[in-house]
Amino acid sequence: MAQEILMRYTIVVYKISLDKLVPERFKSKPADSQDRPIEDPSSLDVSTKNVPSTEENEGGILGSYIPALNIEHFLERTAAFVVIVLGEMVLSVVYHATPAQVGFKNIYGKAICGLMIAFNFCWLYFDAECSHRFLHALRRHWFTGLTFTNLHYPLSAALILAGAATSRMTQEDEVTEAINWYFGGGLGVAMFTMALIGFTHRSLDPTGTTRVGRNTQLGLRCAVGVVMICLPLSKLNPLEMMGTCAGLTSFLVVEETFGKLHRGEPISKPNASEQDLHAQRNDEITETTSKLGETKEGLTRKAD
Repeated sequence: MAQEILMRYTIVVYKISLDKLVPERFKSKPADSQDRPIEDPSSLDVSTKNVPSTEENEGGILGSYIPALNIEHFLERTAAFVVIVLGEMVLSVVYHATPAQVGFKNIYGKAICGLMIAFNFCWLYFDAECSHRFLHALRRHWFTGLTFTNLHYPLSAALILAGAATSRMTQEDEVTEAINWYFGGGLGVAMFTMALIGFTHRSLDPTGTTRVGRNTQLGLRCAVGVVMICLPLSKLNPLEMMGTCAGLTSFLVVEETFGKLHRGEPISKPNASEQDLHAQRNDEITETTSKLGETKEGLTRKAD
């Protein structure tokens, strides 16, 4: 996988460098390339005599080009694949309860924690930019677009690894140390990767308009990822580890939802009576301001 990712960057750099190195005289140009107004559109020559042949294109006369990408379709398919990966984690918490396991038992609590983790990761993935308005990585630059795509490899691999470990941790009360590392390391790497995906986007929000800054939110994702990776060192049992991860991801969801609110914006939406009262006060303030303006204008005229 690492070789494939490195090859992607190498090919793009090669194509861009080739476009800069190919002289203009070797690039095919139409015979009549001067810009001039066309009086009659019907007189436009649509013949193919100036169109380079396939052999010329393959020979590099026109330079190198990267195929066009339907960004909306690509993002939809990428997000659908991540949802499928998270769905595997949801399926891994399904268990067949015996009569002794019916009720609020440890296995039930672990299943609930696993479901919370999958839901929170889905929430954080679809809100990875941590901004109201942003420029997507695919539209920002070729490097950020390629990085955004390649980061989904470790993201999907880490989530699949964590999902496989979740199944064992849900079914068993005691697991091996390797399963703990698979679970904590998988979730931590996935969280850290989602933070890097957020950094590839460019925020268009003015600085200081939200309650919590974008860099702070993404930094907290990195910090939580490091904590998850180090969780197996604490020797927690499966229920405690899954509960800790569910609490950390829930904290991020609440923190980022609160942090994206504009400063001065109320947390809860006012009811109808409060909205009417607020509108009435605004009307009174506007009327008072207009009266003061008229009085000041009258005094100015008398003074003149």
